[in-house]
Amino acid sequence: MRLMLDEQVERMPWDALDAVVFDVGDVLLHYSPEAELEHFFPGDGEKQERLMRKIIRTPYWNMLDRGSLTPEEAIAAMTGRDRDLAGDIRTMLESFLSFNTVVEEGVRALRACRAQGKRTFALSNYQAWAFDRVERQYDFFALFEAKVVSAKVGMVKPNPDIYAYTAQTYGLNPSRTLLIDDTPANVEGAMHMGWQGLCFNEAGRLDRFLKEEV
Repeated sequence: MRLMLDEQVERMPWDALDAVVFDVGDVLLHYSPEAELEHFFPGDGEKQERLMRKIIRTPYWNMLDRGSLTPEEAIAAMTGRDRDLAGDIRTMLESFLSFNTVVEEGVRALRACRAQGKRTFALSNYQAWAFDRVERQYDFFALFEAKVVSAKVGMVKPNPDIYAYTAQTYGLNPSRTLLIDDTPANVEGAMHMGWQGLCFNEAGRLDRFLKEEV
């Protein structure tokens, strides 16, 4: 059975790694649809729940990440028969980026990896237009050798194809490549393909693992 890297060793084994691959959402940039919904519809729990069901908890959200739907197609599909929600769904999709804030711990880890001379990559399920905008907004994206964005390559995590594509395209040795991601299924997918994995879904986990370097 494969273990996550921080369960194999106490500290980041720099000599055992050539590349570190970072997810973006909730690893480098916070995103909370709940906070956004509360901002636009304060105290209206019923409306917030309807919109969560119509936007986030649908296959159309994943299809946006895969790049198989345009934003306009997604708005139409998410709206469906609920015509009264069409304007709210558009507002939510168009405002997502304004609610991103930096995950300082993740960015510290990225800078530490670069300081150690490691190749660094982004691998993220993200809509193409949205990624282009946040990439222009935050300077830490310049620290990546390359960015693999699901909607641009037509594959999403945790599908094995996206890990294989990333390794083959950039000449990565899977056993010497670490994925840092907040979603257990994505980490599992990488480990299944022979990568090292670390699930960053607990504040302080990266700082503890890299504490001699940050």
